[in-house]
Amino acid sequence: MRKSRPPWAIGYFLMGSVCLLIAVVMTVGMRHVVSLIPIVVLGVPGAVLTFRAPVFSVSYGPAGVRYSGLLGVRSYAWADVLEVRVAVLSGNVYSSDVPELVLASGGTDQLLMLGGHSWGRARNRRVVRLVARLEAARVAAS
Repeated sequence: MRKSRPPWAIGYFLMGSVCLLIAVVMTVGMRHVVSLIPIVVLGVPGAVLTFRAPVFSVSYGPAGVRYSGLLGVRSYAWADVLEVRVAVLSGNVYSSDVPELVLASGGTDQLLMLGGHSWGRARNRRVVRLVARLEAARVAAS
């Protein structure tokens, strides 16, 4: 099985660690119910990013593909995947390119934590390379 990780996972990890540290420092010594606000606002997202960011990845091989995202893990056998393509999520300033699995059940699954930003008509090269590798693995397994 080959594994691919987004290069900015370390940034998510560091951002989560800082949020978690700020929440802990702000709540130490407080004795009011109001002290729960920093824990909810900074601590919970900080903990999720700190502990999930190191495992953001997509693993693929002859058996299928396995995606580890922000809140969960999903796996698909190649028989359940019809195509792997680049989906463009447009925005006001820039767009995001994300790998998208077209499933035999008629649905799609976007691998959002592996996406990348793009400008205009140019596609994100890292996402295009990942999609090409995933599609080649799918075709080889067929």
